Amino acid sequence: MFAFVMMANILFSQNVTVNVTLLNNSQYKSVDLQLAYKEGDAAPAKLATAEIKNDRFVIRTTLQQPDIYALSFADNSLFLLCLHPNDNINMTLDATDLRKVVSVTGSESVAFTQKLSDMFIHQKSLLDSLNEALQNDATQLYFSNFIAKFKPVHLSARATDSDISSSIEKNDSLMSLLNRCAPDGKLDKKQMDAFLTGSIQHMKTFKNYYAAYKGYRDAAKPLTVADFTPVRGFEEIYANLQQYILVTDDYQLAVSSTFDLYYEKMEKLVSDYEEFYFDGKLESTKAKMNFCNQILAVVKEYGSQVLAKKDELNASVKILSTLGNNILTEGQNHIQDVVARYQSVYNEYNKSVTDKSRALILENKTDLATLMFIDQFAQDKALQTEVITALHEKFPSHPLVNERYDKINTPQNRTATGNVAPELEFPDPSGVTRKLSSLRGKVVLIDFWASWCGPCRKENPNVVKMYAKYHDKGFEVFSVSLDNKKENWEAAIQKDGLVWANHVSDLKGWGSAAAKLYGVSSIPCTFLLDREGRILARGLRGPELERALQQLFGE
Repeated sequence: MFAFVMMANILFSQNVTVNVTLLNNSQYKSVDLQLAYKEGDAAPAKLATAEIKNDRFVIRTTLQQPDIYALSFADNSLFLLCLHPNDNINMTLDATDLRKVVSVTGSESVAFTQKLSDMFIHQKSLLDSLNEALQNDATQLYFSNFIAKFKPVHLSARATDSDISSSIEKNDSLMSLLNRCAPDGKLDKKQMDAFLTGSIQHMKTFKNYYAAYKGYRDAAKPLTVADFTPVRGFEEIYANLQQYILVTDDYQLAVSSTFDLYYEKMEKLVSDYEEFYFDGKLESTKAKMNFCNQILAVVKEYGSQVLAKKDELNASVKILSTLGNNILTEGQNHIQDVVARYQSVYNEYNKSVTDKSRALILENKTDLATLMFIDQFAQDKALQTEVITALHEKFPSHPLVNERYDKINTPQNRTATGNVAPELEFPDPSGVTRKLSSLRGKVVLIDFWASWCGPCRKENPNVVKMYAKYHDKGFEVFSVSLDNKKENWEAAIQKDGLVWANHVSDLKGWGSAAAKLYGVSSIPCTFLLDREGRILARGLRGPELERALQQLFGE
């Protein structure tokens, strides 16, 4: 028996020869041919080894069936290729980029690989060139630099506006204290201690807030128009910048003239208070009153100026905030416009490559080499389903194909949006077999229901309404019943007025083959199909179904 198996393998195995010229090779001395994937836990099987001499090598081995292999080089670099028994391949590779097949003869699979790889390489090359062009685009560079200069100054300045607002609030507190303790401009002796304690506390807080603003103002390099170069076509943002700088200068001048001297007077008063307090110089009523009157005089004179400027300063803050935010938004919009232009170029080319590569894969869907590229289309469930199904029909025992086939044939994947709905072929109440695929060219609602399902029966009038409204425009209903008693099923059809012809059931209840195929675990459950039989949506009922049909039929 063992001898017979060995003889069968020899008879059915066929020689394969791969002649390779390796361009730009300065590092590889040898190469292995091995399976491109693991079988179980073992490392990929090595079939042959060849030395690289004068930038050439020849791999010879025997194969029983097509499969995906890898030319494995010393640094674990791989070149993947699909080999068939009796292949005699001549090809040229580039050692600096093993993704690219420079030339090939003797293998339709490798020629297919070359075409598809070239598309993806050109796609990547265009993306890289567009990214480089974007990074060097004059408009993008101008506004990126513009924002880099303007944004930190604007944000820091607006952050310190809160210090001025807090200083104004503390001045309001001081003025309220003054009006309460000296309503006629003269301090009531009974209010002397409260005025002294309260005013010193308010002044300390005022002083801290204004010192923070003053520290920023004195340290920050002010923006000037000279920091920015005007550019033709973007006059509006430059005009807004000029206004921003003008308002900033006026605002800072107003703040300085209103607060600086007030701040200096407060600093001295607070300092004197601490000195007098610890030296005991405020123990007498006369000394305390004299000091309170000094505070009173300062607050009356300078606090009134702050009060008079309050609305003007707050208005300037709002103007600067709005202007600055508008400038940033406009600058960012210009950058986004540039990015969008480059993105549009790439999107157009990318769509072209995607369409062409998709078509090429479909032309070669029974070639195992498609497995090397199918992950590039992870979101295209319909393509994956069609290709893997075709491969499974041709290579039903191939481990990679089986793995993919099992994955796409879960109910969840079979009924994913964009996939062609799996075929349904079951008898109607009269025993006539009806097929879902016979409705191609129509918009179809697959409706899983049962006579015993209350929510299904409640939804039936809406389905009847939609059928009456859109049937003449190309709408059909394919009802799949999960009944197990034919008489109940027929009675419900009649009673609910389900007038369409396509009613099917295998009368197995929850054991329905259709329900298992579509992964239906609760009813009612619907699938809306386009005219090509592709799934548009699942679970549409009531108003959702009506809106979807309105969009499809244009009313």
